Amino acid sequence: MDDITGVRSHLGRILHATDLSPEGDLAFAHSLKLALAARGHFCVVHTGPDKAQAGVEWDAFPAVRPTLARWGLLTAESPSTAVAETLGLRVRKVDIPDREPIHGVLGLVDKHPFDLVVLASQAREGVARWLHPSIAEPLAREARLPTLFLPRGARGFVDPADGAVRLRNVLIPVDRSPRPAQAVALAMALADLLEADEAVFHLLHVGAFWPATPIPAGREPRVRQLERTGPVVDRIVAAADELDADLIVMATHGHDGLLDALRGSTTEQVLRRAGRALLAVPGG
Repeated sequence: MDDITGVRSHLGRILHATDLSPEGDLAFAHSLKLALAARGHFCVVHTGPDKAQAGVEWDAFPAVRPTLARWGLLTAESPSTAVAETLGLRVRKVDIPDREPIHGVLGLVDKHPFDLVVLASQAREGVARWLHPSIAEPLAREARLPTLFLPRGARGFVDPADGAVRLRNVLIPVDRSPRPAQAVALAMALADLLEADEAVFHLLHVGAFWPATPIPAGREPRVRQLERTGPVVDRIVAAADELDADLIVMATHGHDGLLDALRGSTTEQVLRRAGRALLAVPGG
């Protein structure tokens, strides 16, 4: 991942699924920033009820060119061709009328390869989770792709106002299963892509025996190791608060059984409680 060309190709195809509500603005900014940094492909997907029936239009959603102009990368008068010709970004908007939003997006993922999905998450907990089940979490489980969640009210690490990146402390919980190597590598690739050279990667293990965790060559000076004991979710959330983590990166393999199905996987529980950007990486 040391070569920026390799990083760009590894994170060059970004999918942002949205219901076009204002709550998705932060996720839109993050997905656009990542696709822009990769000089890659940015696919914005609306899925759900027909837009006219839902009372929303594409014009109500943050558009790519006005956002790039606000970030100082284009002028307000720049033609649509400037996005690709000047910035190297290919943009596609897709509307999938589907009463089951998860099915619509999964159908697109099956037909077209993507490297990363970016979603806004309502991050509900307790009874509200059952009354209004989140679309983001089950979608990520089914897609089996790295998924960046931006919970409602989260700060995130990309400022929607100007596109500035604040990625200083990255928390990566590690354990023997799922294996953390892919999560560690992707966290570092994402920081490279955003040129977050000051980012420090805090590896957190909750338990007695530190798991084998390969560190990419040359990255050791930017890695810190933390050990905690106690309830796993509690300790991860507490560490995120202590570090004021800009991003949590977790290897995940979805639900393991009935208890996880009822309360959510460890990753989902952290997402609901931490209130921070979280990158879920399918692991072994």
